[in-house]
Amino acid sequence: MKPALFVLSFFFFVLTTKPLVASAETVMDIDGEPLQWGVNYYILPAFRGFGGGLNLGTINNNTICPLYVNQEGLEISNGRPFLFSSVFSKFLFVTTSTDLQIKSSGITVCIQSMVWKLVKELTGVRFVSTNGVETPGSERIPSLFTIEQDGESDYKIVFCPTESDVPTLCRALGIYIDEDGKRHLALSDEIKPFTFRFKKAEEWASNAEEEDKNSPTSFFSSSLVRIFSKCCI
Repeated sequence: MKPALFVLSFFFFVLTTKPLVASAETVMDIDGEPLQWGVNYYILPAFRGFGGGLNLGTINNNTICPLYVNQEGLEISNGRPFLFSSVFSKFLFVTTSTDLQIKSSGITVCIQSMVWKLVKELTGVRFVSTNGVETPGSERIPSLFTIEQDGESDYKIVFCPTESDVPTLCRALGIYIDEDGKRHLALSDEIKPFTFRFKKAEEWASNAEEEDKNSPTSFFSSSLVRIFSKCCI
């Protein structure tokens, strides 16, 4: 193969497997504030008339766990808050084009990881479930997402992990509507990218703290601390 032809072929391969990485920009919430790591946010549709916020639920009636990321049908519902984390970012706030993980807040019926994970359930359709992997390694790759800007204050959630050394899917997530009318966060050639905005869930944080104080687990932990402080300190 001639050198010029080889270079051209390699350039075409790169373009078809991974897009050129855009420069990182700070992600902003609907109030114009920077998105913070480890803070609860509702993930809402960018436009009215397209349902409510993201939540967790089942994909069918046969299994409960793992939970899947779905969308509330009612526009007035904010859904469930999620938080963002990353071991790759060198920035104080969440930025675009950065591998990150998204995790559900609060307690669920499933005693497993609440980190998002891309899984294949139907031919040609991949859904976002929980039970993702947080520790470094190849098993974590399905749990890596990025946020990309789509307009002035709107964003897309994209699966395109830069940690992977092999070609992977590289596409924005959208909403898949099943035969029962349920709306699921998914990835497919047949699904259009869905644009989101982020709203800080301040009231959720205060409610979660109050629930945690009154929970049996918290009471048990507090009792152990008091016993330990009396006998061993």
